[in-house]
Amino acid sequence: MPRPLGRRNPDYEEKRERLARDLADFVLKSELKRISFRQLAYAGGVAEPTLRHYFGDREGVAAELLRVLADRAAPFITAVAEPGPDLESAVKGYVAASLAGVAHGGFARAHMFGLLEGVADESVGETYLIQLLEPSLKALEQRLAAHLGGTASAVELRAAALMIFAPMLLAVIHQKLLGGEETAPMDLDRVFQALGALAHKSLKVDLHSQEPA
Repeated sequence: MPRPLGRRNPDYEEKRERLARDLADFVLKSELKRISFRQLAYAGGVAEPTLRHYFGDREGVAAELLRVLADRAAPFITAVAEPGPDLESAVKGYVAASLAGVAHGGFARAHMFGLLEGVADESVGETYLIQLLEPSLKALEQRLAAHLGGTASAVELRAAALMIFAPMLLAVIHQKLLGGEETAPMDLDRVFQALGALAHKSLKVDLHSQEPA
C-alpha cells in the first residue's frame, strides 16, 4: 500500500540525521571552498532530489550542517569556558586548545565552513553566528571573567575575548582559506603563542590599572 501523500516515512528523521552527519564528515575533510549542491549530493551518495527532500535548498543543507558541527564542537566550547588557576594559565590553555583545533582540523574547519557559507547567505550567516561563533566567544569570555577581578563589564569581556579569538581566526583564514600556506606561510604555533602572550600582557596591565592606589 503506497504511503499517503504528504506523510513522511517512519525513518525519515533517522535517515536525515545520518545524511547530515555524513555530509559534515565530508565538509571537514574536503578542500576549504564552497561546495555545490551537486557535489554535496554526490558526497552523500544520494540524488539531488533526495537532498532537497531532506533539507530543502542548498542553504538548508548548510544550516543543518552547522547544527551538526556545533553539536560536535560543544565539548570543546564547554572546556573553553572553564577558568584556569590564573590569568596566564587561562590564556595559555586556550592557545594550546586552539592549536590542537587547527592541527586536528575539526574546530577550525567548522568556523571556516560557517564563514564561507555565512558570507554567501544571510540566513546561514545568522545560523553560524548563533550556533558556533557566539558560543565560542561567550565561552572565552567566561574563561577570562574569573581572572579579571569581577569588575569587567560585558563590553570589556567581549573586547578581551576578541583580542585573543579574532587574530587567531584571521591567521587561520590567512593560511587555510586564502592560500597563505603557499604564498605567505607563517608558523601558526609561534604566532598563536605570541598572540596569547601579548593578550595576557595587555589584560594584566589593564587589571593592574583597575587596582586601587
